[in-house]
Amino acid sequence: MANADLPPLCAKGCGFYSSSQTKNLCSKCYNDFLKEQISKSTAEVKVDPSSAAPNPSVSVDSSSVPTPSKLKNRCESCNKKVGLMGFSCRCGKVLCGVHRYPKEHSCNFDFKTADRLILAKENILVKADKLESRI
Repeated sequence: MANADLPPLCAKGCGFYSSSQTKNLCSKCYNDFLKEQISKSTAEVKVDPSSAAPNPSVSVDSSSVPTPSKLKNRCESCNKKVGLMGFSCRCGKVLCGVHRYPKEHSCNFDFKTADRLILAKENILVKADKLESRI
């Protein structure tokens, strides 16, 4: 096979072959390039000067921007992988089948008060008419 038949090497010099469709980068370097472009475009959107407040003394703190949380896929009691079959408790924990009951994972959620509040909202107070002449 001649040298002319081989595709060119990656422009970043990683040693893999590239193509003109991926801007003369190998597939890994091209994916890294795309991720970099996406992160730059989202950073520009967050710090867009045209949408900034007219008050120059107000500054935006980057730590106040919420970051997407990871999917919880482990039991919070035994750290066992639960995958899609995790049980979520009212206290907010994701648990395995063994620790799904409140006594098993020492749940601190007050079920009695929460259920009483739900019942109070659903069952309104019904009073009978006090004047018997209307009956």
